[in-house]
Amino acid sequence: MVSALAVGIGLWAGSGTPDEPYPDDVHAAAPGCDLVPAEQVEALLGEAVQDTDTTGPLHGGEHTACAWTTHGEGDGGALRVGLSARFTDPSGDPLVTGHARTAETLGASVPEYGEEVDLPGGDAHVWSGHVPGTVELAYHVDNLLVRISYAGYSDDSPDDGRDEVVELAAGMGEDL
Repeated sequence: MVSALAVGIGLWAGSGTPDEPYPDDVHAAAPGCDLVPAEQVEALLGEAVQDTDTTGPLHGGEHTACAWTTHGEGDGGALRVGLSARFTDPSGDPLVTGHARTAETLGASVPEYGEEVDLPGGDAHVWSGHVPGTVELAYHVDNLLVRISYAGYSDDSPDDGRDEVVELAAGMGEDL
């Protein structure tokens, strides 16, 4: 028990605690996986199993990781959703807002060939992933970055996968 406590304290100290949200930060924490509409996950993957639902510290914020996978016969697929709340850094001069930090992270994560898409309340880009049959999406709303990776459509219909991921992000965006 003492060893487990020592390991836990070491991991906590090594990873740092999330910074405190600033009063102007719209998202004071990373939302949970329940933000992802279950009916849309089922529409994408069918009988999927949720593999991951974790929340933890992120340098300058918090992060939630969610993942679903289909198992069994027929078409398979996987869906990963990352939700990262970036907090304002009041120690900087000038002040660096969580919104600006999130916009910077979005800019760094979108490849040149990422296509801009219209989603409620934010800046969004979608692109084909490096692995065939994968669609990636990054979505910036206030100080929250939403990253979606979906693998599960056939190589014959990449537009279907793109449209489904954009629809999923739009469904999530309504609740943001």
